[in-house]
Amino acid sequence: MKTRSFCTVPLITAVIMALVAGCSTVGISTASTLAASKPEEPDITVAAIPAVDLAGLYIAQDEGLFGVQGLHVTIDKIASSQAIIADQVKGQVDITAGSYVAYISAQAAGARFRILAEASILGPGARALVTTADSPITAVAQLAGKKIGVNGTNSIGTLLVSSLLAEHGVSPKKVEFVTDNDGFPAMPGHLQDGAWAAAFLAEPYITVAQEQYGDQVLADLDQGDTSNFPVDGYVATQAWAQKYPKTAAAFVRAIEEGQRIANSDRPAVQAAMARYDNLPREVTAAMVLSAYPIGPVDETRIQRVAAAMLQFGMLGQQYATEVERGTLVESMLGPGS
Repeated sequence: MKTRSFCTVPLITAVIMALVAGCSTVGISTASTLAASKPEEPDITVAAIPAVDLAGLYIAQDEGLFGVQGLHVTIDKIASSQAIIADQVKGQVDITAGSYVAYISAQAAGARFRILAEASILGPGARALVTTADSPITAVAQLAGKKIGVNGTNSIGTLLVSSLLAEHGVSPKKVEFVTDNDGFPAMPGHLQDGAWAAAFLAEPYITVAQEQYGDQVLADLDQGDTSNFPVDGYVATQAWAQKYPKTAAAFVRAIEEGQRIANSDRPAVQAAMARYDNLPREVTAAMVLSAYPIGPVDETRIQRVAAAMLQFGMLGQQYATEVERGTLVESMLGPGS
């Protein structure tokens, strides 16, 4: 009995020591991993359009997901991504969130951007052409010779509407696109002034136009060649992404978690949009959501944007070879994209 007892004690002690050593190793490994992934620059600014397409961003902020990654994020609202590109090139903005169109144009012209993550894919009801309740225009073809309000000319609105017009036998050159510098939040109200025949709107402002003014949807833009079209992404300059790779990676991790929540938890989207866009319950309850991609940036999806831009003259023919070979979009992707 004594012999068995004597042998058992060292055995138990050895097991305990092994477990302790194992726990210590895990703790050291975890600490080392966290230290290695610590953002180089924890305080960053993200310039973003106020739209449900960026629900992943607003949820990440609302749920404290950036903080988990060691980031403090300030979100600055902008009218369109096109309006902020010059400041971003100068290094005055860290990351922008908006349509790919403006960045692809700038990339073709010599700027160097990196798409960090996709934000949204167009779905039914998420982007639309809207007219006033008493508008005489009841068909897309009637827009020929008319003005259409957009949040930024030569942006995603111009592209989606151009495709819609072409599919209805109207040359995009037959309409005049007018930029509202105040962006989506102001556009439902400005539409009532009569300066435009129709307005290009994103959710939740399609619902705002319907709920507050009784406006009507003339056409859903998720149709034809632009069905399931890639709309928005999170973009940094290549110089910024190379200088702060851990910060960029931390941002993407938080965004992806926000995207997962946006895809599965409608009340979370409603709460985030209500907070950051100051929207009433009746709007957030009725608004249509987009689809929120997760994982590496899909080059084939982004290529659709470049091809459509070339088709409708938003990229000059001098860039045709780059677009057709895919090298223009490829130049905007990098490790981890």
